[in-house]
Amino acid sequence: MHSLSLRRFAGIALTSLALATAACGGDDGGPSGPSAPAPADVSGTYALTGLRTLGNLSGGGNGLPVTFKDGSGTALTFKSGHLTLSSNGSYELEVEAVFKGSAVTMDDQGAYHVTGKSIAFTPTGSPARMKDGSISGSSMTAKTQFGGIPFEINLKK
Repeated sequence: MHSLSLRRFAGIALTSLALATAACGGDDGGPSGPSAPAPADVSGTYALTGLRTLGNLSGGGNGLPVTFKDGSGTALTFKSGHLTLSSNGSYELEVEAVFKGSAVTMDDQGAYHVTGKSIAFTPTGSPARMKDGSISGSSMTAKTQFGGIPFEINLKK
């Protein structure tokens, strides 16, 4: 009985030591070492190269055009699109699609901000489409929505 209490005490002591060590992780001055380099100029026009649904649609595929269908069989086909990032921190998105047999243009505009490899969008249009994403070299991946359905888009400069 006495050895069981000693084991329990040792287990609690080791767990407490591990938690205390993890909590003492450096000062509040941020990461040590050299600071991250300033983000490169990402301005320019990025062509839409692909989409994948994050919602409940079927279909899809690689490249464009790409068609998605809802449960009733209604099709949404993405034909082309581009995202323009201006050097002043503004953006414009324009996507050409076909919905229920009719051509539609879906657009968005607003501001963007790059931190490292992350890009944050602040839409000013209605409906707001662009969400946060990541950028690496001449490629970008971002979350967006069309018709209330979430998508992840791929773009290339």
